[in-house]
Amino acid sequence: MGGMDLLRIVARPALAAPFIVDGIDALARPKRHAEKFEKVQPVLEKAGLPPVLHSDAELLTRISGVVSVVAGLGLATGRAPRTCAAVLATLNIPLTLVNNPVWAVKGQDARKQAMSGLMRSAAIGAGLALSAADREGRPSLAWRRENRRQVQAAIAAAEAQVRAQYEPTQSA
Repeated sequence: MGGMDLLRIVARPALAAPFIVDGIDALARPKRHAEKFEKVQPVLEKAGLPPVLHSDAELLTRISGVVSVVAGLGLATGRAPRTCAAVLATLNIPLTLVNNPVWAVKGQDARKQAMSGLMRSAAIGAGLALSAADREGRPSLAWRRENRRQVQAAIAAAEAQVRAQYEPTQSA
């Protein structure tokens, strides 16, 4: 096992853990999460998000919780890790904005705390983006497809050269 494999074994569960814990909490206590959303909802509506009712916010919280848990477990266990990391990175964006509303807090200490949370969540999002792009040393599908095409073309050219060399020429 290489050093990079060991890093993946440790890093993926560490990246996934906050999403699994928060997802379970969102399923168990959706009202608390919906209240956080309702605090920032007026700003989000001004930005173009359609109005969301409290019951809808709780449903969205539960859906988000399920997605967080499933994708988090997938990333932590290495099952479709790139897909799970991409899902979590995408989910991380609205969660970061709802949980760290720098624009909505009053007071310097509260603002610092929100900014710190925003930066921490941005760092987690960057880690998830890197994990989503990690091919574990394997080339991409596009590279493999192009490489296969080039190899087949080289084989065909070599076969044509051998045929030309060994096949009798037709004389008139």
